[in-house]
Amino acid sequence: MNLRYVRMQAERMAEHLGKNKVPVDVDDIATSLGLHVIYADLGNDISGLLISNGATAQVCIEETDAPVRQRFTVAHEIAHYFLRHQFENGEHVHVDKGNYISQRGPRASDGIDPKEIEANQFAAALLMPSKMLRQRISSLGLGGPLLDRHVSVLADEFKVSEQAMTIRLTGLGLL
Repeated sequence: MNLRYVRMQAERMAEHLGKNKVPVDVDDIATSLGLHVIYADLGNDISGLLISNGATAQVCIEETDAPVRQRFTVAHEIAHYFLRHQFENGEHVHVDKGNYISQRGPRASDGIDPKEIEANQFAAALLMPSKMLRQRISSLGLGGPLLDRHVSVLADEFKVSEQAMTIRLTGLGLL
């Protein structure tokens, strides 16, 4: 799938289902899509699960993860659901382990697992839509480049990690 298309779909979702608000309410978006979000103890190294069975699906999120991590995980699982990464019809469980940004399974850590790359790109665009990000940066009234403190302020406003914000800003050519 084309990554530009994936990001565009996420941004449309943020605009329409997220009501163009910052921070984007990913739990509300999941509910709008018919996903039930459950916060529970998932055990070691599991951040999220997407469980689907025909018309119903649940997203399970590790309850002890930091709130910014939980938000990214919900957005990532929404991506798997929306992009139909569950494969063929029937009952499926998709387990997401490790760090979404820099470390996943053997294929993802090499940056070659297309479904994980798509889900990460979708999640970043859903949580940090380019239009809203550019508007917020413009309202900062900067006379120069973005500095670390600006990245921190933006990360806090969008309720994402500074690492995720840095990657998103870099990808948009804003940092």
